[in-house]
Amino acid sequence: MTCSSTRLPLYTYHGSARACGRAYGEENMEMINGFLHMRGFLTRRYLRYASQCWNVLKGWRKPLAEFVKGSAEGARRPVEEMTLLLLSEELGRLSHCTAFGATRAATADGQPIIAQNWDWPAGLYPWSSLLRLQTDSMPATLAYSYPGHWNGAGMNEHGLSLVWTSAGKKVRPRVGLPTYALIAGILACGNCSEALTMLRRARNAGGYIFFLADADGEVWVVEGLPGKSEYIHCTDTIGRANHFEHPVMARLARQHLRRKKGNSRHRARRMKELLEEHHGRINRRIAEAMLRDEQGRAGYTICQTASGKRESATLDSLYCLPARRELWIARGSPVRHPFVRHTI
Repeated sequence: MTCSSTRLPLYTYHGSARACGRAYGEENMEMINGFLHMRGFLTRRYLRYASQCWNVLKGWRKPLAEFVKGSAEGARRPVEEMTLLLLSEELGRLSHCTAFGATRAATADGQPIIAQNWDWPAGLYPWSSLLRLQTDSMPATLAYSYPGHWNGAGMNEHGLSLVWTSAGKKVRPRVGLPTYALIAGILACGNCSEALTMLRRARNAGGYIFFLADADGEVWVVEGLPGKSEYIHCTDTIGRANHFEHPVMARLARQHLRRKKGNSRHRARRMKELLEEHHGRINRRIAEAMLRDEQGRAGYTICQTASGKRESATLDSLYCLPARRELWIARGSPVRHPFVRHTI
């Protein structure tokens, strides 16, 4: 493991999915135990729900189920508790993150790029890390992670990349595949087409707004609710905050943006302005500038800073260059810290 004050800790595991999970759970035992208790999910009701979701997950994709079993063994926790961590999005339902995608005529070199600011309560800043995973049954991945949900965002060896945002607090979870398990499943695919096919067949537990990109130049946004998803093909640029923009999904989620008092609409509007302003010229430098954008009043900016009673902040900032197999991450606020290049 290597780390510094402005660089994420990096964990690396090789072997079978079960062995990698066991090594991950054992090395991160204290972090996993601490995160479980800190998040406040250890209730009988939540554990019953996690057990039901585990019954779906264990019959879905064997390598992912094997990793979860191994991580439970290594951390010496029941498998239901490891599933509980994978359900952090369904149970926490925070409105966080701003993301964008660009490809072809929108970028300076015609290659795709997807990016996001990871906005969470400031108290979660110390918990993030990077995980490099190479198993004998899944593509090698480099992922942004938190204890127990090892794939938060990232890229695999084929260049298939994922960033995402929350779909908001009104999404009611159902029994199904946790969002963080779906992310791991996506990063086990070879390209966007394969990942979209998998998602269409998946029984998801919660809501999400996924950005997918691959080395062939494809960029897609998937807006998901339990039992329903819409797939939006990006031919140049696309941005999202924490609300659905597809009319079918907005109606199903009962979103009323004109009456919405939160900051999601403002961040989405600002991101759209930036994408239009830089259309045809988007490269690494411009992507980083967009993620650093602080135009607007406090609490309504793309790059967030916690202050007063407002606890949300940009904990880390990242973007993916699938054609180059590069993941760039700024630890902490990108306004204060540089982006560091990582490769698969």
